[in-house]
Amino acid sequence: MNNSSNITQPADNHSRQLPLKKATRPLRSLAKSAPADSGNEIWFLTLSDLLLLLLVFFVLLFGIALKQQGNAVSTPAQQTEKTLPVIAPKEQPVIQQISSGPAASDTTAALESDLLRIIEGNSGLQGITVARRSQHVVLTLPEQISFDSGQAQLKSSVRPKLEQVAVFIRNHPHLSVEIQGHTDNRPIANRQYPSNWELSADRATQVAKSLVSLGVNPANISTKGFGEYKPLYSNNTDSDRLKNRRVELQFSLIPPA
Repeated sequence: MNNSSNITQPADNHSRQLPLKKATRPLRSLAKSAPADSGNEIWFLTLSDLLLLLLVFFVLLFGIALKQQGNAVSTPAQQTEKTLPVIAPKEQPVIQQISSGPAASDTTAALESDLLRIIEGNSGLQGITVARRSQHVVLTLPEQISFDSGQAQLKSSVRPKLEQVAVFIRNHPHLSVEIQGHTDNRPIANRQYPSNWELSADRATQVAKSLVSLGVNPANISTKGFGEYKPLYSNNTDSDRLKNRRVELQFSLIPPA
């Protein structure tokens, strides 16, 4: 009886150990695979978070780009509305006729045309001539209607003529007036005028003073005396010498400041 129990006992031990071996194998495999599964899960979570952040970043960039594009489109219109009142064209001085009528453009040619209409339309201005030289309009007062020979005192008959000229100048405050005195080549020598320079300068000065007394702005007037050195004609005949004895009013446009 004892032997039989000894024989069966190992069998019982063997049967008991088999389930233990089968039970421990899954546990070991789980223990080995658990870190790998956990690492894969963490990696996927990190990747998804990164992709989500990248998506949010690109969405923000896209939104900023759209906003900047909208500002770029709307800014010129806003600037145009603000600057339109600033760049409004400035009113330019216009040429006005002494008599009523439409204003002409402010050019040298228009000045000449306007002044010619005044001279030709007024019988009291006979003897005065108007011409255009380069960028200037020149009005000429000949000696025979303005001065006695060798004198700088203005004749009383020239006063009404200068009044008309003064009105023209006052209506054009943007004009500069240079008054030039000229003589012929015959020498003059007396106590009052040692040479033709003094005579021509005094005649120009007397015309300037008369215009100022008629309301012309003296800041726009200058005078020069050229004597016999700028003749229009040769001094070979009395007729040509008479034409050279003159006072010229040279009008030019004052450049804008």
